[in-house]
Order: sequence, then C-alpha cells, then structure tokens
Amino acid sequence: MQTNPEILVDQKALTGEGPSWDARYKVLYWVDIPRSIIYVYNPATRQNQGIDLSKDFSSIGTVVACKNGGLLFTPERKIAHFDFEKLTYQFLAEVEEDLPGNRFNDGKCDPYGRFLTGTMQNAPDGTPSGSLYIMERDTKVRKLLDGLVISNGLGWSPDYRTFYLADSFSKDVWAFDYDLEHGNISRQRTAFTLQEGSGVADGLTTDTDGMLWLALWDGACVQRWDPRSGELLSTYPFPAKRTTCPVFGGEAMNELYVTSAGVGLQDSDWQAYPYNGALMRLKTEFTGMPSFRFED
Repeated sequence: MQTNPEILVDQKALTGEGPSWDARYKVLYWVDIPRSIIYVYNPATRQNQGIDLSKDFSSIGTVVACKNGGLLFTPERKIAHFDFEKLTYQFLAEVEEDLPGNRFNDGKCDPYGRFLTGTMQNAPDGTPSGSLYIMERDTKVRKLLDGLVISNGLGWSPDYRTFYLADSFSKDVWAFDYDLEHGNISRQRTAFTLQEGSGVADGLTTDTDGMLWLALWDGACVQRWDPRSGELLSTYPFPAKRTTCPVFGGEAMNELYVTSAGVGLQDSDWQAYPYNGALMRLKTEFTGMPSFRFED
C-alpha cells in the first residue's frame, strides 16, 4: 500500500469538498464550496477542468453524476441539474426558504438513485438549524432528520441496511437503520466517538469490508474505523490540515481521493501543511464502495 499521498492538483481550494467518482467516464467530480466552482478531474490526462458559477451562487455544497447525463449540484439551498453540453442549469428543488443563512453541505446518492443531502449555517454558531433531506427520483424532497448543526459525512454499509452520518459539531459519528425500499432512516445510535483533540468529523466513505473512512478537519488525516466495534483501525496522514472528504475511485476502486480546505488557516499552518486545498490520492489495499448516480 502506498504510504505517502500523491498531490494530484495543488488547487488551493478554499473549501474543497464533495468528491464523487464517475465510473462511467472515469473522472472525479468535486467542488470548492465558497467559490462556487465545480471541478472535473480526469486521472488519465491529469487535467482539472473548472466550471465557475460564482456569478450566480454564493456556495455549491456537493455534486453527483446523473444517470441520463449531467450533474446534480447544490447551490445555496437549492438542488439543480447541470447540463455539460449546453453549459446551463435547471433548478429542481429548494428548501428552508425561511432560513436564508443556511446552505447545503455534503450529499450522496443511495443505490436506488435517490439523493440525500444536508444543510448547515453559512457561518455556524452552534445552532442546530440544519436538516437532512432526501430527493426522490421524481425530484420530490422530504426531510429525514432535523436538529443538526453541520450535516456531513454520509455513507452506507455494503448491504445498504445501515446509513452513516456525521454532524461536525458532535464527536460522535452516527449509524441508522436504512430502509432502502422507501428511503427512510430510523434507530439513531453512535457508531463511534472521535478521540479528543484528533480533529473534527467531516466527510466519509465506506469500503467493501464495511469500514468507515473519515476525513478529519484540522486533523490532517483520514481515519479508518470499524463502525460495529467502534474501534479506530488506522490513521493515514495527509499534507493538508483540513482534510474534508474521501471517496474511492479508479479502475479497481482502491484509490482514495481526498479533498481539503485552505480557508481560515494561519501562515504557520501553510508552513506545516503546504498542500491545504489540494486534491490528493492514496492507493490502498482496500476496495471502496461506489458513488451512485441520481436516477433522473
């Protein structure tokens, strides 16, 4: 297994996030949230194409591929479809119109092609005004969970019967029973609790062994946890203080792509971690779970 992460793009993103692997086109989608840029990274050419939507939006939380082409993305509190050929977008839904200080954060599709995504305050102050939503394939949106501060880190177990969610305000990463047929969650419980001083729970993904890979904001690492026993298995350091989200990709689905953030860091942080805001990759001996498309 590769021990040192590879720096793919030294993008110096303010808040690089939302990586999603498109197995059909063999590219990685990711975003810079506050700059409202969608990136398409092609490992074959090592090119990182940017789609700048900052004239239209103040944030883009995450991005996923759609079965019928294009992307689903989350500008501010909206869910929209982006058409690559026409370079246009169409709004599909909006939430929390009574909470203009909120925005969407992390999001992913389940195996049935529904889109789950959560909200948070643009400037978090600890108020639990965030919620987790699900958008059905017919684009109807409903709330799954409220009372969140920073909805983050979504993932599923290999049998899709367990759903994982991190609230960055909590030291706990939660597990829920997942009803795949109906897209419902129930029986919230703690999968594991972060160690004091290790950093803040951010994005996560799962491998085919059922283990969780969690990026730690201010932790300069990705950790692999056993959510059944609550045991920390491994810690993989990265040269970015604010690692934000991991996802598996590549031909064999054993390459861990990791986004990071350069926002709000001191000069000393840049000296210690020169690749804040970079897109990075770690080749592992594990096989990751796929990124699912929205079944539009």
